[in-house]
Amino acid sequence: KLSDLIQPPRGSAVLEASGVIQKDDFYYIVFDNIRRIARVHVDLNLESRAHGWFGVMRHGEGYEDLAYSPHTRRFYLLIEAEKHPDGTYKALIDECDEEGKYQRRRWVDFAFKKRNTGFEGLAAVRWKDCDYLLAMCQGNRGKAGKKGKKPGGGRIQVLKRAGTIWEPIACIDLPKSVEFEDYSAVSVRGNQVAVISQQTSQLWIGTLKFGDWTVRDEGVVYDFPRTPKGNLKYCSLEGLCWLSARSFVLVSHLARQDAAKRCRKRDQSL
Repeated sequence: KLSDLIQPPRGSAVLEASGVIQKDDFYYIVFDNIRRIARVHVDLNLESRAHGWFGVMRHGEGYEDLAYSPHTRRFYLLIEAEKHPDGTYKALIDECDEEGKYQRRRWVDFAFKKRNTGFEGLAAVRWKDCDYLLAMCQGNRGKAGKKGKKPGGGRIQVLKRAGTIWEPIACIDLPKSVEFEDYSAVSVRGNQVAVISQQTSQLWIGTLKFGDWTVRDEGVVYDFPRTPKGNLKYCSLEGLCWLSARSFVLVSHLARQDAAKRCRKRDQSL
């Protein structure tokens, strides 16, 4: 449990983890309900003083995911969607330096109809000396409601910085065979891209083709562990990061109040 490693900030009793990355010897974690970054040493020693909070708390509900670029030496922190001056809902991306100091904020020039169904995952990539962010849409075909839950329409927007905004320049369509009800995180290692679904508790891995921003193959879908009866054990996975060619670190969100005990056992955890 994350509460075994770090203390929830004053005024909060939960740690609704929504994103994780590894940088050097630490896991950096963000939360839906806290606009601040936690830093946990990879040894996971419960007595370690190395665990704690990184940077200062900012005003707002929280971040959906984070990414880090070793080329720009910036952390990118995703705010799912907020009301834009044009009347639509658009994501925001905060940037901070390696010391956790806030630098600036940019809108993402991509509109959503609802505030709580926007971008859910973020990854930083570099190709031909240009830096990009990959933003994972939560709903299928970028939609909310029943349309967003209809499987076969996973989409990742490719974002490039254009002055004071992040501009979508391409859309990566996941194979229709990836029958996820939702998408809660994305992570890239080399040309391998991984995506998880909270609702279906599955992981998809495919091969990304840079330049034309397509997926080369159908990839492979893996189930997270089930009970002998086939029920989900991991019901609230929201953050994902590659550690090696065959391993990941993940974090989980707060389970629903009506969730089974097996789900609550693994919520708010790393």
